[in-house]
Amino acid sequence: MRILWCVSLMGLVAAALGGAPAEEPQGDKDALTLTLSVKNNKVAWDAGGMTPAEFKKHLEKLADDIKGKKGLGAKLPPPPALDMTLVITNKSKEDVTIYLGGDPNQYTFELKGPGVMTLPNNVALTADFRLPKAVTLKPGGTYEMQVKKLSDGLRGVTRNVYWTEPGEYTLSVSYQLSDQQGNKTLLLKSEPVKITVEKK
Repeated sequence: MRILWCVSLMGLVAAALGGAPAEEPQGDKDALTLTLSVKNNKVAWDAGGMTPAEFKKHLEKLADDIKGKKGLGAKLPPPPALDMTLVITNKSKEDVTIYLGGDPNQYTFELKGPGVMTLPNNVALTADFRLPKAVTLKPGGTYEMQVKKLSDGLRGVTRNVYWTEPGEYTLSVSYQLSDQQGNKTLLLKSEPVKITVEKK
């Protein structure tokens, strides 16, 4: 099986698709909403035994290595585990067909708080390009995506999002829709939810 680095592979694919005209979702596009639901909004600080200061220093060292191209393939700490559900809802009175689940469809987290860091996760992915599949939402219908950790990007794995200390955070998410050919269409955005990272 051929393996390519995801950044270079998808960069070429994105460039190839960039000039193609995009199709809008069928139906009332303004009626689509995205909601982020978090099962437990209070989580315990856990950095594998490291203190917040030690963990932040470790992430900063990894970030410097990656920036200097010395950290390619470096093993990153696991992102925080968080039981989340992304829900797309059709609030219109008509059926709406959207295309989901392919490589162009990426969710992106936005975490805000006292200590936030993100790191690119340079994992190897298969060279196939995954097209999205059609999903038709009835009036009032929903489509749910389960996400278990603060990782996003291509196939949900190419960027890790971290909190580096206990405190109060807000988390929101955006989800990129595409047409049947993989061209970008609507970008849905959720309202933020509160997350409390508690000291052990």
